Amino acid sequence: MNQDSSTRVQAPLGLLKHATGRTQEVVAKLRAAIKIVERELEEHEGIYPFNKGRLNQAEICRRAGISNVTLSTPAHRETTKKMVDAWLLATKNATASGSKSVRRAVTDRADNWKRAHAAIAQSFRIAELELLDMKSAVKKLNADMKNLSDENITLRKLLPTSSEANVVSFAKKAKAIAGRQGPIPSLKGQE
Repeated sequence: MNQDSSTRVQAPLGLLKHATGRTQEVVAKLRAAIKIVERELEEHEGIYPFNKGRLNQAEICRRAGISNVTLSTPAHRETTKKMVDAWLLATKNATASGSKSVRRAVTDRADNWKRAHAAIAQSFRIAELELLDMKSAVKKLNADMKNLSDENITLRKLLPTSSEANVVSFAKKAKAIAGRQGPIPSLKGQE
């Protein structure tokens, strides 16, 4: 029963516009769902976080809020369905899919993070021990400085009471030596 194009009944113009609008709406919903899924894949480092990691045509349709039978209709079979299938093929090659491979990828990532955490924790422990060692060294140096400061104060107090014959000022000697030309005299005989 082939109908000739001249005997075929044409749909009203309003009905055609409505059908075209619905088709464009479905395509827009699918593209929006694909963008969302791409963002989720990027956030989860190539693992689809829903549907046990399986990403297929039915899942894209579910995310778009349309029936997966819609892609089988004549309006979508040759265009939209092929677009979705091409995107799925490209995405599946770049991501982990299926329960076992997703589980394996998640386990590998968790193991890597555990190793990284252990290395950071070890570095922290080493730094903490170094800090304690440094604090101990600073405490010891402060005690030594206090002792030397106290000794210096004691010696300065004793300086005016000692006789001038026993104490020689380095400043006066340095000026006297600097004023002379020639070799520096030996101090052995001046004791």
